[in-house]
Amino acid sequence: MNNTENTSQAFQANNKKSAGDNLFDINRLIRLVLKNWYLFVISVPLCLGAVFMYHRYTVPVYKASATLMLKGSEQKTLSQADLIEGFGLSPEMRSVENQSFIIRSRNIIKKAIDRLDFGVSYYQKGRFKDSELYNSSPFTIEFDSVHPQLVNVPIELVFNEVNEISVKINSEGGVLHNYSSEKFAGRTGALEYSKLVSLNEWVSEDAYSFKVRRKNNVNLTPGVSYYFIFKTHQQLTSEYRSTLGVAPYREGSSILFISSIGTSRGKIVRFLDELCEVILEHNLDRKNDMATRSIAFIEAQLKTVSDTLDKVQNRLSSYRKANRFMGPSEFSQKLADKYYDTESKLKMLDMRIEYYEYIKKNLEVSNDFEEFLLPAVDNKNTGLVNEFVAQLIELQKEKEMLKGAAQLNNQYLVTVQSKIEVTVDLLNKSINQVLRNFGLEKAKIEKELSAILQDMEKLPELEKDYLIIDRTYKLNDAIYTFLLQKHSETQISKASNVPDNEIIDNASISAIVSPNKNSDYKKGIMLALLIPAVFIGLKEFLNTKVRGADDLKYLIPEVPVLGMVFNNKSGAENVINEHPHSIISESFRSIRTKLKFMAGANDFKVITLTSSNTGEGKTFCAQNIASVFAISGKKTVLVGFDMRKPRLTALFNLNSKQGLSNYFIGQSAVEDIIYDTELDGVSVIPAGPIPPNPSELIVGDKTHELYQYLRDNFDIVVIDSPPIGLVADARLLMHYSDCNLFIVRSNYTSKDHLVHTIDNLTSERVDGLGVILNDLSMNEKGYGYYSAEYYGGKTQS
Repeated sequence: MNNTENTSQAFQANNKKSAGDNLFDINRLIRLVLKNWYLFVISVPLCLGAVFMYHRYTVPVYKASATLMLKGSEQKTLSQADLIEGFGLSPEMRSVENQSFIIRSRNIIKKAIDRLDFGVSYYQKGRFKDSELYNSSPFTIEFDSVHPQLVNVPIELVFNEVNEISVKINSEGGVLHNYSSEKFAGRTGALEYSKLVSLNEWVSEDAYSFKVRRKNNVNLTPGVSYYFIFKTHQQLTSEYRSTLGVAPYREGSSILFISSIGTSRGKIVRFLDELCEVILEHNLDRKNDMATRSIAFIEAQLKTVSDTLDKVQNRLSSYRKANRFMGPSEFSQKLADKYYDTESKLKMLDMRIEYYEYIKKNLEVSNDFEEFLLPAVDNKNTGLVNEFVAQLIELQKEKEMLKGAAQLNNQYLVTVQSKIEVTVDLLNKSINQVLRNFGLEKAKIEKELSAILQDMEKLPELEKDYLIIDRTYKLNDAIYTFLLQKHSETQISKASNVPDNEIIDNASISAIVSPNKNSDYKKGIMLALLIPAVFIGLKEFLNTKVRGADDLKYLIPEVPVLGMVFNNKSGAENVINEHPHSIISESFRSIRTKLKFMAGANDFKVITLTSSNTGEGKTFCAQNIASVFAISGKKTVLVGFDMRKPRLTALFNLNSKQGLSNYFIGQSAVEDIIYDTELDGVSVIPAGPIPPNPSELIVGDKTHELYQYLRDNFDIVVIDSPPIGLVADARLLMHYSDCNLFIVRSNYTSKDHLVHTIDNLTSERVDGLGVILNDLSMNEKGYGYYSAEYYGGKTQS
């Protein structure tokens, strides 16, 4: 056989083996499940019991949620006659995404934590789990906020019947924190503290300082172990920030669901309620900030104008007394009023120019846009500038808020910085345009003022000096009145501010995150089914033994299966004789019938039995096949050709008798080694003494003479040969056989060994090859039910 043929056979053998391991046969899967039903009976209660224990001793994690609505800021329309531009509140251009990010920011959460009493966590020890006590703790801890406190280390308390407390601290080291300054206060080494203290007695050491206060309205069981843990606000901020979720009701909606998870129902509800209040206050503070700055600006201007007005009023009164001046003429009064109106315009214009130049200068040297104040003047040409200033202030606040919550390279923070740069550039361009317009307007007013001054030069000196003092007084008085009005209006505007956001639903527990009883029991049932299924699958996949007739059909489809011999529970070697009505006896009768059909017109006289390995039941099958032919009237001889392990010799108690080895060396004739047995029609030829060279004895002419004699004197010759997978003896004997039966033992014979041996035999064109499946379980393929019904009480005794 060439290499190509060898490769092809190996490939076919591998394909047969993989086909034999096919687990996707539905009927086979059902049989496997039914066969291993006990695994499922064991697995289901174990898994469900494990789920029960998990729920019994696991601390539940709850989810609380609150609902917040973001109401869009409505821009207030400010009449030029009512409010000066900029003293009103600018609209806040915020998206839901921006608000979500700000709500999750560290600064906002830290403000909420600072208002809560979460710095000390209380717990009660249990046998399998510890329970956190919030508002239900029978005691409270009062601690010195200036003294360093040991954080994240349990401090155990046990109360006795006389209200004395056993305090125990056992730690390998820890971090110290100063609550007053909210700063790191150092580290401590290993600590071991145990002391009996009284209520309200200070327990002070370098690493802690606290005292225990008893609550009167909460029951306390003496002997129960409690403990508490100090936690920093920074740590709590990080913990609650990591569990905080902000999600819109749906895309584009301004309604937000704010959620948090934790093991303490009361704490997460309290945290969310406080967080919502902080969000509303933060929003209102941002709206009030501009009005507060405007009020401060107006009050500063009022003080300056008030001082100037007092001085001018005194000067005017002194001038009248000194010069006995009663009042200007009608012409001079009209001229003074005209000069006053024109100078007022020029004064207001100078204020505008001065402010916009101030803004432009600050844009070049400073990034603190919140220091910019809007001008106390009114002009439709400056609306765009004021809008850009308001946008810069809002963007700057948003940037400062995000700095504590995001990295410098955060994409959203980068976007905000980019918006600031674009707005600054647009603001500069708008200011330059406004200043050019103001310059043209100022030149026009100065020309008008110059003309009026020329007319006033013609007035008498006394009247002219009086008009100068009078117009200064009127100008300051008008500005003072104007500022008083705006101060009152701005305060009203600030007082009428309300938050843009609204709490729709206060915080409440919405779900149990874990453990989820329904889900876990479903998973437990699935796991209870999966574990046995995986075990069975792995067992089948890793099984390298032939299990039944299906495997034979896949592995060696070219070789017919002549019969299946069921498991011999009786232990009898010759079941045909001892249990003639058993299922096993019927199996051998079926094999006899199939052999007759297989022989057809040519009678099978010599039947050789072999296997791939020892222990597969060759000798058992050989003597029962001989017996089944004998009871049908055939003169049968059973030949023990396995001269290496002569088991027939022991079965028929022929240890001291001569046998084949004696015949082959010429010590005995054929007639001398044939012995009768207790079975009618069955003779036996033992192997005789074990020779050193069985193969060499078989290849001699004596073998041909032996077979010829047996054919002439017996109807059926059954040869019990050595395993063909181990030695070559059986292959030599097959040359003389009419039928060669290969014994395969269920759950014992190796698939690889079987495939390799059968492939060799078929490639050598061995005639009359058939397979007998031995030691098959009666439960296989439902044979057990049929046999129990049909054979009833006729089985083995």
